[in-house]
Amino acid sequence: MQTVAYNNYFSKLATAFLKPNDITVMEEKLSHNKLSTNLNLIRTYAIFVFFLNTVANYLQELNYSFIITASATTIFITSHFLKNVKYFNFIRYIFVVTLCVSISALCFVEGVILGDYLYLFVLLITCIFIYDYKDTFHLSIVFLLVTLSFAFIFLYAPINSSLQRINESTERITFMSNIFVSAFITFLISFIILKQNYTNSIFLVQKEQYLNTVFNTSLDAVFVVDGIKMLINSCNKQCLEMFDIKDDGNLIGKNVGVFFKNYKLDKKIDQIFALKNDKWQGELTCTIATGGEFVGYISIVPFMHGNKLLKKISILDITEIKNAQSQLVIAKEKAEHAMKVKSQFLSNMSHELRTPLNGIIGTSNLLLDEASMPEQKEHFNLLKYSSEHMLNLINDVLDFSKIEAEKLELEKQVINLVDFLAKIQQLFASQFSAKGLALHFDIDDKLNRLFIGDETRLSQVLSNLLSNALKFTDKGKVTLAVKIVKSNSKKASIYFSVKDTGLGITEKQQKLIFLSFTQGDTTTTRKYGGTGLGLSISKNIVELYKGELNVESKKGEGSNFYFIIDLEFNLNNRNFVNEKVLGALSNLSEMKLLIAEDNNINMLVARKFLKKWGIVPDEAINGLEALKIIKQKAFDVLLIDLEMPEMDGYELIALIRRANIQVPVIAFTAALYDNMHNDLLQKGFNDYIQKPFRPEDLHRKIAQFANNKNA
Repeated sequence: MQTVAYNNYFSKLATAFLKPNDITVMEEKLSHNKLSTNLNLIRTYAIFVFFLNTVANYLQELNYSFIITASATTIFITSHFLKNVKYFNFIRYIFVVTLCVSISALCFVEGVILGDYLYLFVLLITCIFIYDYKDTFHLSIVFLLVTLSFAFIFLYAPINSSLQRINESTERITFMSNIFVSAFITFLISFIILKQNYTNSIFLVQKEQYLNTVFNTSLDAVFVVDGIKMLINSCNKQCLEMFDIKDDGNLIGKNVGVFFKNYKLDKKIDQIFALKNDKWQGELTCTIATGGEFVGYISIVPFMHGNKLLKKISILDITEIKNAQSQLVIAKEKAEHAMKVKSQFLSNMSHELRTPLNGIIGTSNLLLDEASMPEQKEHFNLLKYSSEHMLNLINDVLDFSKIEAEKLELEKQVINLVDFLAKIQQLFASQFSAKGLALHFDIDDKLNRLFIGDETRLSQVLSNLLSNALKFTDKGKVTLAVKIVKSNSKKASIYFSVKDTGLGITEKQQKLIFLSFTQGDTTTTRKYGGTGLGLSISKNIVELYKGELNVESKKGEGSNFYFIIDLEFNLNNRNFVNEKVLGALSNLSEMKLLIAEDNNINMLVARKFLKKWGIVPDEAINGLEALKIIKQKAFDVLLIDLEMPEMDGYELIALIRRANIQVPVIAFTAALYDNMHNDLLQKGFNDYIQKPFRPEDLHRKIAQFANNKNA
């Protein structure tokens, strides 16, 4: 296995978490510290030797020699205190130049016979010790200085000194001591160099072992291949296990492409492996030696080793991940299908339940408007209350389904909050009066202007809070307070509060009441009924307004439900409904209206109310009949059921708009689905009325188009 030969590029695995600049800086610091230590050691030797020579020259009264050695010693000691990194090269040059000059000068004043030139040989070894061998420029300058020193000595230095008197015994002792000291320093430096080389070799072996460990313990299978021929040079142990190969000898020299399915047939894969200097990552099908396959995440990284282009191919087996992803996709599709089926089921159930409820509620309203005996009126009221209660339960379940699917959305409508709150007060006045409770409305005068919001959803929240207050309060009063907290030119933050003097809620119960299908306790459900969805739905609606529904309460001291939401001002001051005209339009006898409805009961109920308001409608039991009548006669408003035999409301509105008949069309439907309002508008309807309908809602919508007609 050629792992040793390629340990340099395997070392990139170990340094993958370091930036290239960080590695370079680190290596430069280590190199500088080593050279600095070597220089300090050699300079110490030089100071010691030159100091002894200075003392000896002083005792022997060799004045010239004394001046030279004393000057050199002083320079060496002074340079010792220049520790700043930026002076390092300067200090090295000072050291070498001082040695060359002092040795040359000693040979000139003492004569060659004393052997001072021997220290130049020591200096050559020293230069290798205090300079990086890669730094050829500086080494060349140093060797040039030493060579010039040798040349000066042998050309100009005398054999015996003519400047100083040195006796023969001193010459002999000095020559022998120079040989001994230079040999000793040479030996010492050689020993240190050998020791450093040994330490470096141990470090390299340990580094190689470390890199081999990192390489072979990787969870990825790794191939190192020739960058041009794509022949395998090396691989790790994980590679052998992943591809079910016993010995790496069976891999070396083989084309790596044999381990990828259809490598030779797939031009795309061929192009991937042909990339010379670009990295690549992606998924490929890998084939193992025994013929099996697995999905691998492949990473190809090219790099240079010497002058040779190599590539590191990392392979991670992601078969389990792909299988898990497939299972998730299948589970997601099943969940979406189940949600679609559930949504369709709820829509169908809504339609089927609302159709008979429309007949029940409509008939009870008609009976209440007609003369009847007091005991009958009580029964009719009970019938109306029960049917409307059932309708509210159906609406709660449908709304909860929308919230679960995160499809509950707010519509943008123009609302006059004062008028809006007056309608709510009128709706609940009789209910509170019947129970003997006072209902107070504390409304800020600044609210008497137009806002943009979803009137239906806001009414749903306040109605739910007031219904709960009515349900759980036996004596005292309930107060609805609404005021502007802050505002700017575009919007206002509005505070809503429903405060009662009822049962109150414990701290433990307060944590539960906003959860779906949950009430304060089981006795509450048994005594007062309900699905436990009202507060949960209200909380979600308030959150759609970027607000938060909160409660303050103590057991036996009543409760206060409150929230703050932002509503934008309606900057277009045109009121879409003239309330003054609407208030006077109890009689709509001038309206020409067509109603298309296939259900006899619904048709009967609608006809009764329309005639009470002075409208004599044209009638059709399906879309085809309605289309014939529309072509023969002009109408002010069309009231069209969506689901009819032969031709439904969607087909009818498409034909009407295609014929460029610009008549207001109100969808009259028991259906309920996501984003219904926008969908109907896009299909050509002007508005819709939900079955079962409240008579006042149908009157208001018809009167709205009468108002637009007269505007």
